[in-house]
Amino acid sequence: MDLSTPFQSMFPAVDSAVLAVLTRSTKPRSGREVAKLAGRSQDATQRVLDRLVDHGLVLRGDAGRARIYELNRDHVAAESISQLAQLRSRLFQRLRHGFESWYPAPFHVSVFGSAARGDGDVNSDVDIFLVRPGDVTEGDGEWRGQVEALADQVFEWTGNHAGIAEVGDDELERLRQEHPSIVESIRADAVDIVGLPVRSFLRRI
Repeated sequence: MDLSTPFQSMFPAVDSAVLAVLTRSTKPRSGREVAKLAGRSQDATQRVLDRLVDHGLVLRGDAGRARIYELNRDHVAAESISQLAQLRSRLFQRLRHGFESWYPAPFHVSVFGSAARGDGDVNSDVDIFLVRPGDVTEGDGEWRGQVEALADQVFEWTGNHAGIAEVGDDELERLRQEHPSIVESIRADAVDIVGLPVRSFLRRI
């Protein structure tokens, strides 16, 4: 799944770009504005807007000499369209819910990299920073089973592989001291899922 442009899994490229703009917009926009924000040609954008107006999914109005467009949020399809636009946040919610049943529970979990930034594609991993609690060894059978199940779930939910960066909480000080490149990526992009905020314990020394 392309977490950066989730509409592309369901709609042609121009349609998905236009719908993404209209779903995020809090005010009506001219066709020129929609085309610019969608990164598409004005002619292609206008054809999509006209078709969506014909289906009632987009409302068209006038603002002086310009025509303006907005998503018809009363349309029966609008809720589904909005949910599709929120796939990334829904993935984060599923992860939070899933970790509630973990035993042993993780010390910390966050998503980082392209999935956190929202600029990945169908070939991108969902990168997860996973910190084991101090009393759990890396080879603990129950823990390993949970980690393997997590990787399977991420793939089932998204079609993307999970890239799990796992450490014990006793290794966090070493990460802060050595500051490998992955730490900078986590600090820059991470979305906290479970536990203490990652930037509170991976802050610069």
